[in-house]
Amino acid sequence: MKFSLAWLRDHLDGAVAAEEMARRLTSVGFNVEVREAQGEDEVWDVEVTTNRPDAMNHRGLAREAATAGCGTLRPFATQLAEGAVAIGELARLTVEDPEGCPRYCARVIRGVTVRPSPPWLAERLERCGIRAVNNVVDATNYVLLDVGQPLHAFDLARLAGPAIHVRRAHGGEQITTLDGIVRTLHGDDVVICDARRAVAIAGVMGGAESEIRPTTTDVLIESAYFDPLAVRRTVRRLGLKTEASHRFERGADRAMARTALDRVAALILELAGGEVAAGVLDSAPELPPARRIAFSLQRLSAFAGCPIPEEFVLRVLSALELEPQREGDTITCRVPSHRVDLELPEDLYEEVLRHWGYDAVPAVLPPSAGGPGLRLGSWPVTDRAREALLAAGVAEAITYAFVPAEWDAATSGSPLASRGGAVAVENPLSARMALLRRSLLGGLVDAAAANLRRGATRVRLGEVGRVFFATDSGVREEERLAVVLAGNTGAWDETRAVDFFDIKGLVEGVFGEFAVRDALWEPAATPLLAPGAGAVVRCGEGVVAVAGRLADEAAAALDAPPGVWVAEFDLGAASPSIAPVFRPLPRFPAVVADLTVRHSLDLSWGELVAAVRACAPPWLEDVAPVVRYRGEGVGRHEVKTTLRLTYRHEERSLTQEEVNAAHFALMKALAERLPVSFT
Repeated sequence: MKFSLAWLRDHLDGAVAAEEMARRLTSVGFNVEVREAQGEDEVWDVEVTTNRPDAMNHRGLAREAATAGCGTLRPFATQLAEGAVAIGELARLTVEDPEGCPRYCARVIRGVTVRPSPPWLAERLERCGIRAVNNVVDATNYVLLDVGQPLHAFDLARLAGPAIHVRRAHGGEQITTLDGIVRTLHGDDVVICDARRAVAIAGVMGGAESEIRPTTTDVLIESAYFDPLAVRRTVRRLGLKTEASHRFERGADRAMARTALDRVAALILELAGGEVAAGVLDSAPELPPARRIAFSLQRLSAFAGCPIPEEFVLRVLSALELEPQREGDTITCRVPSHRVDLELPEDLYEEVLRHWGYDAVPAVLPPSAGGPGLRLGSWPVTDRAREALLAAGVAEAITYAFVPAEWDAATSGSPLASRGGAVAVENPLSARMALLRRSLLGGLVDAAAANLRRGATRVRLGEVGRVFFATDSGVREEERLAVVLAGNTGAWDETRAVDFFDIKGLVEGVFGEFAVRDALWEPAATPLLAPGAGAVVRCGEGVVAVAGRLADEAAAALDAPPGVWVAEFDLGAASPSIAPVFRPLPRFPAVVADLTVRHSLDLSWGELVAAVRACAPPWLEDVAPVVRYRGEGVGRHEVKTTLRLTYRHEERSLTQEEVNAAHFALMKALAERLPVSFT
């Protein structure tokens, strides 16, 4: 925003040098970015933040300069001689929308002579980026830049009737604005009207039909306070920004509406002659009571981290026209109407500290009053889960707990995700964050797919996090571990596509870390997983995990390619603590024997191994798969599975004879227990 140095000095007594004033204004938050010489004057480009409309004018910035020690702010007074004719005989005012226009003031000046402005006025306006038009219009713009109050001048003779009405626009109503464009109004727009039509868009721009022309002799001057929200809505809808709307939508000074009106009337008399009608049309002459904010000097010093002298606090607040009153440790300030940004004690802290100097505040960390926070009771399990992922060569991912409805629908078919309803977010940031997740797989698959789209050939991602369910008693949370595998696996020279056994082996490795025993794998019938390529894992009566290839429909909903393998484990089934047990190295040798079992495809590996262990002697150490054969000599619905049995006694060496005897006894018992054969 552009300012004239000479104009700033008009408001100051004893102003300091330009270099020093620019430095001090910058130090208190009004960064003087550019200084450009214009004859004996300087034009400054000053950064004024949007929350400080009071400083978007020369007097407001001069007030800040005076507070920063750049002189003393001069009193603001206007001498205005009124004529004998009362304004009520020339114009009337009706405000039908006091919410959109809390205050509207107007004066009438008769007998003006419209001509070009004197050079001093035109030059000041042009230095600040406003084109000179004529002496009446330029006077309104001058007062705008001087004290920050937007004003508008109407040609009184061009108004239909002497009455001014402030109301909401009729839907579809049109007005030709000063820029010559016909604009269609909305029912939320506040407009200024005469007896027949709208003649100005409140707070934005006047109408072309009532503008000041060379033939104008009688002028009605408007000075008002419009609702910032109403002006902002109109500006955004019309795409029309003006110097007036820039102030109004940030918050103008309600008290300045009358003061600025007298100032512009006196300036027009000086520039254009004429006579001011006696009196003012004012819809709300009584101002609302000023807000008061109290704060503690001790808390201010504690907030700053260093002692702030009382004398300095009172001097700064007095220079800012906040009228501080001290009573003990408490200082109470009266907030003037031009400071729309002051609401809390912390706002007053900022006013004091920016003039004290942020560089004078010591850079010291505040003392910590408490100890470390308490961790949730589930942390031993979640910590071990993350360690299990790392041990399996899986990279940990962290995804959002918020998911779109499409992801929730795609994963809701999992037995682990159907334990309760979805929890809707009351104020989601976007549609992609509408629900709290019931499964970790949505975000994890999305992350894996993003890696694949960017050229990754091996994706091994895992996550440990919480899921959420809506229940009759409220929201329930559960801890989960999830894994996604995609692409290739194996050594660099022996790569192959990821398959079911990769995801199954990883899940069983996690089970080993959590002492999950007697886990039974069963074929899954869930829309989450592809038919014939998925399983659920049960411990007792409950499902503790799901694993398999993502179904094509679910993959499409998650925008993932085919061939993505997933698994999710309920950490609630994990043992909360596992004490490590030392096992000495075996002293006696093992005896290994292979056993080939012909069985139906319906018999699962878990059932087969459980039966073998139940029928074997106590010194059977391990059961491992060797090969599965389906082909010539094997029925269509059968398979031959070769098991490798490891026998070892803890106290002596086994003989081949007793191993053979035990082996044949195992085969006999197994044939009696299951529909299997050994041919």
